[in-house]
Amino acid sequence: MKRYDIALFDLDGTLSESGEGILDCVRTVFAEMQRPLPDEKTLASFIGPPLTDSLKRCGFSQEDAEKGLQIYKKNFVETGIYKNKVYDGMFEVLQTLKESGVLLSVATTKYQPFADKIIKMLKLDGYFDFVGGSSGTPERHTKIQVMNYVLDNFGRDKKAVMIGDTRFDAEGAFAVKTDFIGCLYGYGTRREMEKYFPNTVFVTNPSEIVPIILGG
Repeated sequence: MKRYDIALFDLDGTLSESGEGILDCVRTVFAEMQRPLPDEKTLASFIGPPLTDSLKRCGFSQEDAEKGLQIYKKNFVETGIYKNKVYDGMFEVLQTLKESGVLLSVATTKYQPFADKIIKMLKLDGYFDFVGGSSGTPERHTKIQVMNYVLDNFGRDKKAVMIGDTRFDAEGAFAVKTDFIGCLYGYGTRREMEKYFPNTVFVTNPSEIVPIILGG
């Protein structure tokens, strides 16, 4: 008997290894806008949250952050989107969950058209019942807003779990009152996820997700 009815998967650092393409495009934003490039730790923090939020944390005004977003989108469509691969074992995880009757969704703050394109490009589209991304508007921008959007689509009468790799996934799960599985093979840390979701269940590779979701 399955333990959860719905599984919400983050994209970057959970379903796919995408850091190289994302950070290449972020570096292009700083170069084209003639801004000093942040240190590697700060750059790594760009994986996960909305880009404009990350740029503003680096001192960009709202106007400049929006300009940076357009530069990022242009470069991401041309090159960054293709530097992306599914984590080993993830296809088998999704297949097992789908065959077991679990409803599967993507919940990412990546811009919705990019999320749709990536899921299709990586041949993951056949597994997911719904793909939730950012609409590019204030109403669906943060991870919490995207998760609420996904859960509203399925209905709130089902037990759900969020699977992600950063504090934003953990924070979202806590806010919308789902359980949370933290992926240590992604881009975040155990410490940051535990800070925002104290009862996080951690996995070190995708195969460990299945028994947690299906239960005994």
